Amino acid sequence: MFNIFHSRRSSCSLACYKVIMNRLILGLCLIFSLNLYADLVAQGSAEYKNGNYKESIKLWTQSCNSGNIDGCYNLAYMYANGRGTRYNELKAVELYTITCDAGDSAGCSNLGNLYENGVGKVRQDFFKSSRLYAKSCNAGNIEGCYNLGVAYEKGRGVNRSYKIASELYADTCEKGLVAGCFYLAELYRDADDLPGSQDKAKRLYKRACNMGSSTACSRYRRLVDEGKK
Repeated sequence: MFNIFHSRRSSCSLACYKVIMNRLILGLCLIFSLNLYADLVAQGSAEYKNGNYKESIKLWTQSCNSGNIDGCYNLAYMYANGRGTRYNELKAVELYTITCDAGDSAGCSNLGNLYENGVGKVRQDFFKSSRLYAKSCNAGNIEGCYNLGVAYEKGRGVNRSYKIASELYADTCEKGLVAGCFYLAELYRDADDLPGSQDKAKRLYKRACNMGSSTACSRYRRLVDEGKK
């Protein structure tokens, strides 16, 4: 699950203005530059939406090289997905690492995804991916929590725990993530030894169906046909 785009504005603290005049001038230049690099992110996003991928890469590269995390994040997406450039998963890992280390929860989740799947020249590493998903989830990223749930369900990099997986899926479902609702339903459907599990699965499939999952709609209709009330 890769996300795009990031676009934030930088601001100056009150201390910026409590300086002598020549430092004030320098501070104003810095603010202007920071906003300029944020504008480069927005311009790159506009070019991306128009299909001008090479131009968006150029703009995001300028922004990233200037220290703008949003530019680095979007640039990582391009390398990971081969948009406007050749696939370069190692470059994507490098850039997502920068954003994750800077506290970007989506960057951590996407970085975990690359390690989990072992894409291209990136060696598969479940231990790293699960830790990155946990970091993303702890920072409040819903997709990071979902991915962590998958890790616990499959036992990838962590001890398998359907209990923890179900808790994570339930949390993401409540926050509106259709995949969380669907896979929580899957867990209940397979748990024949739990009282009421099939009824819970049916309700969750219906919820995921209403959220747009055609597969959930099919599973829901099957349970209805089987007489699950």
